[in-house]
Amino acid sequence: MRLPANDTSYDDEYMDALVRDRQHKKQKPNPVLNCICTGFAFITFFWIHHRTEFILSMVLFCSVSLAVTGVIETYESGHKHHHHTIENDYSGITSALELKLGTIDHWCLDGTDKHCPRCDDPTKKISRMDLGWWGDVFMRNTRLATTYLTNHGSDIDVIFLGDSNTEGSAGTFKGGDGTGDDNKDKVGEVKRGKLEEALVKSKKKFEKYFDKSSGGLYGGIALGIAGDTSPNLLWRIIQNEMADLKPKVWWINIGINDILSTNCSEEIALMGILRVVEELMAKDDGASIVINSILPVATRKSMSLEGKHIRNKYWVAIKLVNERLKIFSKKHPGVKFFDATDLLTELRGGNRYMLKEMFTDKVHLSPEGHEMLAIAQVDVITSIYKKREEMQNAASGLTGSGPGEGLSIDTVTDDHYYYTLEDHTDDWLSW
Repeated sequence: MRLPANDTSYDDEYMDALVRDRQHKKQKPNPVLNCICTGFAFITFFWIHHRTEFILSMVLFCSVSLAVTGVIETYESGHKHHHHTIENDYSGITSALELKLGTIDHWCLDGTDKHCPRCDDPTKKISRMDLGWWGDVFMRNTRLATTYLTNHGSDIDVIFLGDSNTEGSAGTFKGGDGTGDDNKDKVGEVKRGKLEEALVKSKKKFEKYFDKSSGGLYGGIALGIAGDTSPNLLWRIIQNEMADLKPKVWWINIGINDILSTNCSEEIALMGILRVVEELMAKDDGASIVINSILPVATRKSMSLEGKHIRNKYWVAIKLVNERLKIFSKKHPGVKFFDATDLLTELRGGNRYMLKEMFTDKVHLSPEGHEMLAIAQVDVITSIYKKREEMQNAASGLTGSGPGEGLSIDTVTDDHYYYTLEDHTDDWLSW
């Protein structure tokens, strides 16, 4: 066999192939391309061999993603995010005439003027006499005040004015005692059988602290009507629902229905509450006025209010109105702001929730909630009386003949009241 005389050409080809192979091995793989190809391969495999399971897993993944990111709740709460704000400063007003509608940016909670047809003029008195039961409850309240006037005279420690939570302290809802078919009729999310029990207990809790014949420290009556807004309460005040009683303390708990039921903006709700306060201040009867913070409202069964992945447009609005009420009270002698937030809510994992044991549903107080609030209210009234007496004694050197008796509105300092659950002990009742 004849061998080639010169084999260098073969060596060169071999070396070139070796170099090309080494260069190919040095090339780094593209991670993005690899991920795309791998993902496509997995999708193709599961689509061909496990199509049903693949579709269900994708539906589950999308549902969990929407729930965690809060997209669903945002949609349910208003379809779009609205930046809540109150443009005007009402903290220094001294007359209802200073509440000007012309300066309002928007009437509705969603930032428009179109989606709240039931939102009333907050400066006007509005009745609901078109609802038969409403007129009945108004007359019931008037009779309640007249009976107290007949039995005890015009002097009374405190009159509570408000909506359904205030009416609940009197043991009724829309004038009824909650009786009925507990399998069919519901009020909100509360079956009527349970509602009847809750109303009975709530009334007993109220009487425990505000009926002297039942051992209460102070005498008081609760004049509330379920569903009332601030203009509705203004109508009742002007119509003398309290029958010429002269309380030492007016306690106002109104405003939630302006936001929740009629979808008024925060500014409209604030103006309505301040219009009520100005009406009571105009009486110039020497009474202190306590503005109760608007109570929390939940939109989900978890009773969530704020925090990570939580959207509750009502709570955002409530907090804003409460902040403005607090500022207003600081600038007006004899007007107090009572913040019940820490009493009725809790922080868990950085998120704020309503205490479920304090509510029968997402809005209304339970008997336990009524009692918790009543204990704090007694404490606030006691503080008001003591400060009145201290101020008068410092000025005249005389001792008052009774709690808050003969003291003017200007003798009370401008304190504001905040309570946590730890503040409430049995020692409060050992006076």
